[in-house]
Amino acid sequence: MSQNRRVTISVNNDVDLNFRKIAFSKMLFLTGWYSKAIEEAMLLWIEKEKIN
Repeated sequence: MSQNRRVTISVNNDVDLNFRKIAFSKMLFLTGWYSKAIEEAMLLWIEKEKIN
């Protein structure tokens, strides 16, 4: 089982607000919904960059 790492990031407030709105509507009330959404976004970005 892989371990989780706690990270601190800074992002534009508007970007974060828009991301949270979309992520919350998709993840609903799942525990750790924000972390799961960030991880999914990171994995999608990694896949996209591998193709390029």
